[in-house]
Amino acid sequence: MSGGRAGGGEDPAVLLAVAERCCREAARRLRAGAGGATRAHTKPGRRFDQVTAADTAIEDYLATALTAAVPGSAVLGEERGGRAGTGGITWYVDPVDGTGNFVRGLPLVCVSVGAAVHGRVVAGCVVDVFRDECFTGGEGLPLRVGPAAVPGPPGGAAAAGVPLVLTDVPLPGRVDRASVGFLAELLERAEVRRLYCTALSLAWVAAGRADAACNLGIHPWDTAAGAALVRAAGGRWTPVGGDPAGPPEHAPGFVAAGPGPEAKALGDWLTERLTALARPG
Repeated sequence: MSGGRAGGGEDPAVLLAVAERCCREAARRLRAGAGGATRAHTKPGRRFDQVTAADTAIEDYLATALTAAVPGSAVLGEERGGRAGTGGITWYVDPVDGTGNFVRGLPLVCVSVGAAVHGRVVAGCVVDVFRDECFTGGEGLPLRVGPAAVPGPPGGAAAAGVPLVLTDVPLPGRVDRASVGFLAELLERAEVRRLYCTALSLAWVAAGRADAACNLGIHPWDTAAGAALVRAAGGRWTPVGGDPAGPPEHAPGFVAAGPGPEAKALGDWLTERLTALARPG
């Protein structure tokens, strides 16, 4: 497959099949190595941001496998940064989303791959490593959990009677009065869970297990695949902060909301509050 060829090489369905195959293999490798000693190191100047040998090894595998499947494609990953390509396709790769959970043996870890064509994210795959649950979707493609398409917006506030929001705000090491105030106000409106696994949070919103998710201090590899899933499910993914003219997945914050009027209203409120929180000063 040629990464620079129009048509089949840029077809979201073809790119999604590649992403899913590589994500599943990466998750298998992570599970196989999870029983051994896992030593984490903090990244320079980022006390709460951890990395392990598994992060770099899985990213190296994904970059090699994805570019072999789509020659000329570029890769932007969390650990190795960018790998330039010659065509219009870019892979956004988070090899181990939830490294802190992985190190502690908490089963909230996923592999995430998003595919962009000329800057527009068109497909995404998230694999929950320890549940071996695969979420896929994209432009013109339905949300699927495993092999089955999700039949409309399941679960959510309509089933539970109260909305559920997934967020890691306030972030460790970045706690101030405004962020604590945001969380306190949110807790008056919704139940809140902190997963520390952004891509999985987005996959769960897409699947209807939560009504909304939001975060700050994120990167495109955190959100590209999950944003594609939310849109495939009929939900809304909104960038917060950053350059309005740039790719939305490059924004440092986001709000994702499922389909339906209640989720939309919650998403509107979250966007307003998070935008104010992200504003400098």
